[in-house]
Amino acid sequence: MEVMKENLSNPAYHTYPPQHGAPELLEGVADWYKKRFGVTVRPEENVLVTVGIKEAIFNALHASVNAGDSILVPDPGYPTYFEAVLFTGGKLITYDGDVDPIATLGEIESLARLHKPKMVIVNYPSNPTGRVASKEYYERLSELSCKYGFVVMSDLAYSEIAFDGLEVNSYFEAQQNLELGLEYFAFSKTYNMAGWRVGAIVAEKRLLDAVKLYKSKIDSNVFYPIQLAAAAALKSTPDSYYRELRGIYQGRRDAIIEGLKASGLTFTAPQGAMYVWVSTPEGTDPWSFTEKLYREYGILVVPGTAYGANGSRKVRMGLVQELEVMKEAARRLAEGRSW
Repeated sequence: MEVMKENLSNPAYHTYPPQHGAPELLEGVADWYKKRFGVTVRPEENVLVTVGIKEAIFNALHASVNAGDSILVPDPGYPTYFEAVLFTGGKLITYDGDVDPIATLGEIESLARLHKPKMVIVNYPSNPTGRVASKEYYERLSELSCKYGFVVMSDLAYSEIAFDGLEVNSYFEAQQNLELGLEYFAFSKTYNMAGWRVGAIVAEKRLLDAVKLYKSKIDSNVFYPIQLAAAAALKSTPDSYYRELRGIYQGRRDAIIEGLKASGLTFTAPQGAMYVWVSTPEGTDPWSFTEKLYREYGILVVPGTAYGANGSRKVRMGLVQELEVMKEAARRLAEGRSW
């Protein structure tokens, strides 16, 4: 915020920003990838600043997909994946995203063999399941990408939110030449900058050039002082902040899990991200359960069907409130049990 304020009065920044991103932020993302993942990224060739992640998903798909191309999408998954594929006229094909990531690889290979997809979308830590993928998963996915020629679109929005000492990996740790790879990097979750609307794509140059061309027809990128603030977040944030961030979310997760255990509800304990994926009681659809939780317990969740057909017996609880609020929600769940 201080860097943002310092640069607001500079007249040079009150015009159109560089089309593909401020040099300071392009370099910041490249340096962060090297520090965090050991991956070498060329700022001008492999990084594109975006107006958040939703825009990045839509623009990357529109730049890469023709009508009729097959795209593999996790179900359950972030709703924008489904919507963006349908907007392109692509053929939407889902794979089960509610199992261990390694277990998805066999299904992905079967679908790749059958449908010859242009792209496979992956998201770990996952929204909404909270699952985290290992480096082995990305290595094997990279092998499938090379074998079947599909692009891997990796959504890394929650890279710094993982629990119980788990490490989050980048797809490019397995594919360091960036071949057939495209990954999103977000500031919204890690740095609490959701309303600032700034993100980045890291990708193979050939893929990124197509996105740059398409994106240049859609917007004029992000206000320069916001990009400088994002660069400062990458360069100046101490390691202690990331530990504190994970600790805060783990405290919230642990609190709500205790309430869920006492409530008798079935759930998947998240390994990362900021959600808990909860099964609805037997015979209850997610919309009815969402209404019940809100009206009788004052707890607001999202019906699982918002994330695909595999969410038809689930709801998503967010870990986005302060710890005391999470504890109160847990208490209400534990004392309720009227399912």
